[in-house]
Amino acid sequence: MKYLLAVDVGATKIHGAILDENLKIIREERMASQESLFGLADVGLQRTKKIVGGLITWAAKSSINISSACIGFPEYVSNDGQLMSRDTIDWRTQPRTDLLELTGFNWVVESDVRCAAMGELSLIDQKSQANFLYILVSSGISHTMINNGLVWAGANGRAIGFFASGLGIAREYQRLSGVSVRGAIEVFQTFNSDPISRNVIRQAAEYLSRGLINLVEVLDPSRIIIGGGLWLGSQNYRELVTDLLPKTINDVLSSASLSNSGLIGAGAIARNSSKIS
Repeated sequence: MKYLLAVDVGATKIHGAILDENLKIIREERMASQESLFGLADVGLQRTKKIVGGLITWAAKSSINISSACIGFPEYVSNDGQLMSRDTIDWRTQPRTDLLELTGFNWVVESDVRCAAMGELSLIDQKSQANFLYILVSSGISHTMINNGLVWAGANGRAIGFFASGLGIAREYQRLSGVSVRGAIEVFQTFNSDPISRNVIRQAAEYLSRGLINLVEVLDPSRIIIGGGLWLGSQNYRELVTDLLPKTINDVLSSASLSNSGLIGAGAIARNSSKIS
């Protein structure tokens, strides 16, 4: 059996795992990306490398050979796997170079939203006929399209849109309230008791609904899937957003089936790369 190594790097959390060829997780590790709400995460990819190193060590002790690997980042990523932005993660050299040196095997480098879309696609039987707009609502918010079972990356890998940020929710709440929080989830937890929390979240919902309406006007998708920890973790947020959307959008909108779609999708991409090679 072939084994895959997948890593989903986020602004607040790094999640890595070894999966079998059926995308079943057999070993996983998690680590916070940073200690503060402010500044770029994972300086020099040191935390990511620690996750990868731990999984490689475990695989060696368990006599498991990794056949391929994929890592997803919340950045713009070119079609040849080069990071083209430094908006969220404080990388210093291209990750593929660092990871090849660390592990001895090649990596596929992708954007986290395209990994997440592939995770949802892995659940669909008729993949070649699948068409949907995938929106990732987490520490950041981005989108991508699946057309006939393939991720549409655009000519240069920039067919991703960043139009809001879960980190922005936490930062705005902290600015207005003077209360320190570790992330947006804490703000959502006080929605019913804290008027500042309600106002910040309602404003964020307005921004997301406007962005979604604009996306639908341009892309005209037949189906919309929204995933990510922020979306799946807050019913209040979901209801606020959907209440602001027209019926034509709500009729084709559904929540993601996987809470770890980025990780599973990275595994699916790694598996596909192994078949190609």
